[in-house]
Amino acid sequence: MKSARAPFIWTPRQPIAENHLKAIKEIPSRDDGVNRWFLFRTTVDLDAVPAGVMTDITVDGRYLLYVNGVEIGRGPVRCSPLAQRYDTYDLAPHLKPGRNVIAVLVHAYGVDTAFHEGVRGLWAPVFGEGGLWVDGPVVNTHADWRCVQSTAWVQDVPQSNASLGFIECLDANQIDSEWTALDFDDSSWDQARPLIAGGGGPESLYQGQMVRPFPILVPRAMPALRELPVTATAVRWVKGQIPQPELPIYTRLYDEVLTPAAPDAATDIEALLNPDDGVTIIRTTDGVDTAFTLDFGRIFSGYPCFEIEAQGGEIIEVGCTERLPGEWGEGVDPDARIERRPYLGTDAHLACYVARPGVQRFQKFEWCAIRYMHVVVRNAPAGLTFRSLGAVETHYPVEERGAFSCSDDMLTRLWAAGSYTLKQCMHDAWEDCPSREQRQWLGDVTVENLAASAAFGASANPLTAKYLIQVAESQRSDGLTQMFAPGDHGHNARLIPDWTLQWILCARDHWDLTGDLATIEEIWPSIQKALGWFERIAGPRGLVVDMPYWHFMDWAGFGREAQALALNAQLAGACSSAAVMARALGFERAGKTYDQRASDIVARLDAEHWDEQRGVWVDMVDPATGEQNRRTSQHGVAALALWGAAPDDRLSRAFDWATDPARITATPAPPVVPHGAALDEENGVVMANTFYSHFVSEALARHGRRDIALANIRQRFRGMIEAGSTTLWEATTSWASLCHGFSASPTWFLSRYVLGIAPATPGFGRIVFSPDLIDLEHAQGVVPAGARDVHVSLIRTADGFDATVTGAGEDCEVVPASGFHILSIQRNGDRLDVSFANANAASLPVLEIQ
Repeated sequence: MKSARAPFIWTPRQPIAENHLKAIKEIPSRDDGVNRWFLFRTTVDLDAVPAGVMTDITVDGRYLLYVNGVEIGRGPVRCSPLAQRYDTYDLAPHLKPGRNVIAVLVHAYGVDTAFHEGVRGLWAPVFGEGGLWVDGPVVNTHADWRCVQSTAWVQDVPQSNASLGFIECLDANQIDSEWTALDFDDSSWDQARPLIAGGGGPESLYQGQMVRPFPILVPRAMPALRELPVTATAVRWVKGQIPQPELPIYTRLYDEVLTPAAPDAATDIEALLNPDDGVTIIRTTDGVDTAFTLDFGRIFSGYPCFEIEAQGGEIIEVGCTERLPGEWGEGVDPDARIERRPYLGTDAHLACYVARPGVQRFQKFEWCAIRYMHVVVRNAPAGLTFRSLGAVETHYPVEERGAFSCSDDMLTRLWAAGSYTLKQCMHDAWEDCPSREQRQWLGDVTVENLAASAAFGASANPLTAKYLIQVAESQRSDGLTQMFAPGDHGHNARLIPDWTLQWILCARDHWDLTGDLATIEEIWPSIQKALGWFERIAGPRGLVVDMPYWHFMDWAGFGREAQALALNAQLAGACSSAAVMARALGFERAGKTYDQRASDIVARLDAEHWDEQRGVWVDMVDPATGEQNRRTSQHGVAALALWGAAPDDRLSRAFDWATDPARITATPAPPVVPHGAALDEENGVVMANTFYSHFVSEALARHGRRDIALANIRQRFRGMIEAGSTTLWEATTSWASLCHGFSASPTWFLSRYVLGIAPATPGFGRIVFSPDLIDLEHAQGVVPAGARDVHVSLIRTADGFDATVTGAGEDCEVVPASGFHILSIQRNGDRLDVSFANANAASLPVLEIQ
């Protein structure tokens, strides 16, 4: 009987285990190869094109989909194979009456990457890796498909680094350029085989049990990524490059010696900056290739691409990177070239293309981080014509609804840099960075989600909802989640338990900002199970001691051993967040339980970690003896202030200690922060780096110290902005990633605490307006609030400031920031004019706003 759902299909040259039940039971290892590329084709005859041809597709790996020779999509979005995502296209606009061809390029990785997670057990021993699934009313994988493994891509190449895909080396002479066209002859290709094993009917062995791959298929639940062409802004240099073909692909771009270029090595090189100005011709001589470096003026994520006219056999090698040596230090030499940085896996993203005769276009299969592009042309004595050379920028299709500007130009640029950085870290998932890893780290999204709400509003919500669900899908049987998901986490090889807590905190933020109860309800059982893991390791005292696995929290040297303050305070915050979500779901009993757990944790931390002599909470305590370690940190103080309920006098003293410039110490935290100062354990305090400074600023702002919070932000980010960076770095120094989403907190802070817009009810059903100019003369901007865009303008006055807000609704609640009174309010429709006066300017009553 024909299966109701279309089957997955694959090459018949990859064997299916003969005894599928034995294969699944014993789970033998099998090696079908890595970095394999397959071409698939089928044809369909139509009397007429239907009005809509909604067709689903996914693969085990990544794909490009073509209809009648035109590329119409790529995917799938990253996902766990246990909840495989599929894409849906309307093929109608691309079909025609008569015969049509559908073609798919499939890349089967054979290894886990940041964006691909292979199957462990299950059907993998039976079928191995790989598979194509198409299901629609006109075309599907019930039909006959032809397939072939392509030899055009060099298979024996390394990955770009430990987390990304393989270096792409494509010989265009080994693939027919018309393979996606209707009249291409695929008769020599294999007939694809359904991936089905077993069967035989109800009376057969084990009642005819059948094995099929990917039993759970889930819609992608997010829009298609945005793509737009980009050209470079400058040519830094043109040189000769002495070829050393004996060097491997991953070193020769860096290591080959540069020499002065021949006079005719590059004709009209500036035309690369504007393809409408003409073409560029690159020539090589005997023993000397031609190289040049392009500067795109900014870091962005994109697919390197070019269009050329070639004799055939010319080689183009491309290396893309986000930095040049010395760029954020001693300065960039005019002749600087990209360099290897294997210590952190931040080598350039490489590609190699061998040209066929004629006009052709190449676009790298995977996107990467681009600021500088080193190009080497080889074997082109007759000249290689570039009609264009650049990239296709790609990112999640955000709506840039938010805006911010103020009297401090650095802060204006900082808000914009945070917004821009986020956009480069948003694709088919939230990512840490577009360069080194491209992983969906759980903790990073806590900050990214908040900053995106300020910059992009509701358009970013599907990405966060997908993240929350995929983390739940990664959960281990004991309740702990993977530290990033999906991807190459090694299935329990490496874990960050505090990232599980960040996921819960992010879920509560998502609820507050969106009112998306359906997503919270879907992940609620996983939240309970995750908190159960911490409850089991906490023991009878309720506090976690000597937490197992990687205790990360931040790139800083604060105390993590024994009974750790910041971790346990964050656990209390996760319990409090769970209580809020429990009540939203109608689980009042669970809400009370989690509130009590949070209260018990905080009370014990306050009692046992408080150092009365110095007026601060210490990072670590030996629970057996009660002995306090002397180390203190901004992390511990902020965590307890943010998720606790400590007495005001203790909070005040602890904040004074943690923000005292004479005490703040930037400690080393290798490998991302390899250099720093040794902490004076008696008098110093560990400084939070760019990630955890979000929680420091948040704690200060919530406790009436927005001025200190803004100083905290300036301290960490001023150097980046004044150096000219348009993206925010992974740490306060430029050693690691130069475009890191978890550093975008200032975008959130300036919109939330200066412009002062926050949800009074989940999803901004009602809005709170609590602005604060702090030390600014004026500030203005737009804050997305659900479906509304709220416009805010603030202007300094002699005794306070005047504020105008429009778009917040007539039921907007006005709450003066700490240290201010409301002097007057005037309403005109949805416009609200408010005058705020300093509390010590005059004895003024606080007006009650209805």
